[in-house]
Amino acid sequence: MKHKLGMLLLGSAVMAGPAAAQNAASLLQAADKAIGAGAVNSVVYSGTGWMGAVGQSFATEGAGSDWPRTDFKSYVATIDYPSKSSKEEHVRVQGNNPPRGGGFVPLQGEVKTTNFVNGNYAWNLNPQGQANPQPGAAQYRQFLISLSPHGFIKAAQQAANATVVGFTTMGKYRVTGEFDKDNLLARVITWVPDPVLGDMMVEIRYGDYRDVGNGAKFPFRIHAHQGDNSLVPGGHNWMELRVTDAKVNVPDAAVAVPDNVRAAPPPQQRVVATKLGDGVWLMGGSGANSVAVEFKDFIAVVESPANEARSNAVIAEIKKTIPNKPIRYLVVTHHHFDHLGGVRTYAAEGATVITDERNKDYFQKVVLGPQSRTLDPDRLSQFPFAPTGRAR
Repeated sequence: MKHKLGMLLLGSAVMAGPAAAQNAASLLQAADKAIGAGAVNSVVYSGTGWMGAVGQSFATEGAGSDWPRTDFKSYVATIDYPSKSSKEEHVRVQGNNPPRGGGFVPLQGEVKTTNFVNGNYAWNLNPQGQANPQPGAAQYRQFLISLSPHGFIKAAQQAANATVVGFTTMGKYRVTGEFDKDNLLARVITWVPDPVLGDMMVEIRYGDYRDVGNGAKFPFRIHAHQGDNSLVPGGHNWMELRVTDAKVNVPDAAVAVPDNVRAAPPPQQRVVATKLGDGVWLMGGSGANSVAVEFKDFIAVVESPANEARSNAVIAEIKKTIPNKPIRYLVVTHHHFDHLGGVRTYAAEGATVITDERNKDYFQKVVLGPQSRTLDPDRLSQFPFAPTGRAR
């Protein structure tokens, strides 16, 4: 299938200026007509498939290191474009997918997840069915709305900087689209910030478009990647959804924001230091733990989970608990992303990273590598360093 490439290359020249804007408007008008985007206010679709656990690969190298998968027993998503709201509900089971070891725990029974977003508010449901505020997820979920087929066309038509066809939305996210010969959106490519990979590539492929009423079409096959990068071995397949039903302009599709979500305070990093023994402190709180160990002339820290904000808060508490000693070492037990989010923060603090020998190349080339981090610059990316190692 031949695609019309977003940011369209004609020969060796990139279209720019008025010609690009005119061409973009023409292509988007044809794409709108092809799937009826302008007349679609809401869409509800359901299906089955699988989801990959991004950042939980079995190994840092070699075959079989793709993100481990679990199956969707059910999947239902609702998007309401006028209210900028969505609801995603799925039930996952382990299925026949091997857990592949490496610390990934296979699912026991069924795991239900329900995620919401409305404007700047995001939340999910806890096991008791109560709304749990997730303010940090709002921007990303809002962005995902603009990556849906109808949402992409709407967002591109509203963007003042659209070329054929790429645009910037929400002030920082750059998005490129590819269309097939029938003007159907076939692929969306973008980057999102990730504490480990930096500007992490996200790619969503749409296929098998079918009529769903009201002059609209919807893709019945959706396949997505996260983490595709020449430096990242293996892991990239994020999601496969085989849509079984889709409807547009469903009444009452907008999601209302619960009162406790609207009134929730901004997220804060809470660190609680608990002494475990002589010179050993658990740095807990906020669901992510580290351990600080005091030596005669320095401090070693075990684990740097979550992200830079969490690590900065932990470092501040360590310095308060164990004053006047440098953090010289960071011990990382394994390579999963939930344990790597703060590695770069400790490196910027001057700590040497201690990990398994098999992770050495991965840490040097990926975690501490010089790849782009424009979407969410961290402390380490603010200063130049040589990826070739120390001078001799």
